[in-house]
Amino acid sequence: MRVLPLLLTAALAWGQAPAPAAAAAPTAAPASVEQLVDTALAFAKKTAADAGGTYRFHLVQPPRLPLLPPGKLGFEASHLSKRDPVGRFFVVVAVKVDDQRAAMVRVDLEGAWVGQVLRAKQDLARKTELSMDQLEATPFDGVPPEGALSELPPGQRLRGPLAEGRILTRSDLEPIPLVQSGDKVRLTATSDVLTVSLDTVARSRGGLGDHVRLEAPGSRRTVVAVVTGPGEARLEN
Repeated sequence: MRVLPLLLTAALAWGQAPAPAAAAAPTAAPASVEQLVDTALAFAKKTAADAGGTYRFHLVQPPRLPLLPPGKLGFEASHLSKRDPVGRFFVVVAVKVDDQRAAMVRVDLEGAWVGQVLRAKQDLARKTELSMDQLEATPFDGVPPEGALSELPPGQRLRGPLAEGRILTRSDLEPIPLVQSGDKVRLTATSDVLTVSLDTVARSRGGLGDHVRLEAPGSRRTVVAVVTGPGEARLEN
């Protein structure tokens, strides 16, 4: 009869024994994560260099590598999450094991553009023909508005009003019309050995470099030419 209590005591002791610890999940070596980040940063810098200008980048948060089979690790950047690498974005990187793609990982970065932008020195009215006397170049470090300008393109005027201190962008500008509908326009056509000019009448308006429709006297047919100056246009070959 004493056997039964002994068996019960042994069973209870076994039930109270600590469970074996779960095996720790394998983690990526710090060197692998660092290589992944370096790959993403290098790709962002190359993309920025192709776009022109000066950029700086920093890591938003450390990326996490998934569980991978054993083998030689490699990384190859694929693409950015946005065209212009400013503000928050991420780089998609292919993770390879023994030169075979094993996973895709995102690396979150933040970028800033560093340079100079043009700002209005004073309030400027709609249709103002711009010059550098009305603008000033100021240092900028951050995320500029889309189309921010650091140089003033020639032959432009304001599409709408521009407040003092505001950054000038491409969308603020429109070409100064050098040809108005109904104007007389001298049209020039040039070949390898011959240049021909004739007077035409504009049937549309345009600024420098714009295409306008021109009509020759006595003809209802129109041709399209490029505005080269006030009252002047060139027929493209």
